[in-house]
Amino acid sequence: MTDFTVIRDLFHITEPCGFDHESLTPWMERYGHIPQVLRAYYTELGAHSALNATQDFLVQPHNFPRYMEEDYCIFYTENQEACVWGIRAADMKLDNPPVYVRSGAEWERLRSSVKEFLLAMAHLQAVLAMEYSSEEYWDIDEAVAERIEQNFPSRQADSDLYTGVRFFGRPGELIMIMNNNGGHLLMFAAEDEEHLDELYNLFEQWTDQ
Repeated sequence: MTDFTVIRDLFHITEPCGFDHESLTPWMERYGHIPQVLRAYYTELGAHSALNATQDFLVQPHNFPRYMEEDYCIFYTENQEACVWGIRAADMKLDNPPVYVRSGAEWERLRSSVKEFLLAMAHLQAVLAMEYSSEEYWDIDEAVAERIEQNFPSRQADSDLYTGVRFFGRPGELIMIMNNNGGHLLMFAAEDEEHLDELYNLFEQWTDQ
C-alpha cells in the first residue's frame, strides 16, 4: 500500500526526500491518527520540490495549522487555492481513505483514494516538471484522444482529479489528456528534446487531419 516505486521512477528519485515523523505531530495532536499512506508519503517523498510544488502544492508541515479544519484535514492545494483537497477528520484513522475536494463552500468526494490521488498528482506535476514540454495545452477532439489511447500505453494513473485526467506514454515521455467542456486538453513532455519533437510532429499531424 505504501510502495511509491512508480512515483520514484517518474522523478528519478534515489535518495530519501521526506520529512521526519516529528513534523507530523500537529496532525496527530489534532486528529489522533494519520492515514498510513499519507504518513509514508510525507516521510519518504514529501520534501521533493518538483514532485510536490511544480504546479499544485502539497501542504508543508510548517503550514499544517493553517489548513486544519474541524471536519477535514487539507493536505494539497491548487496553486492559487481555487480548490483544496482533504480527508474527512472521521476518516483519518483509515489506512488509505477517500479524498474530498472543495472549490467553494461544499466538499465533494472524489472516486480516488489518497494513494490514487497522489499517483495522479505526481503524473500531473511531472508533465510540467520535465525539462522538455509542450508548455501549453492543446485543444484536441475525441478522435485525437482516441488515437493517443490506441497508440500509447496507459500509465495506470487515470483520475477524476480536476475535470478528469488520463496519462499515457512510454519510458521517457508523458502524455496527459484532461477533460474540458465536452472536449479535451492535451499536454505532453519528454526527457530529451528529440523525443519531444517526435511527439510534437506526430500530434500536429493528427490534429491537422
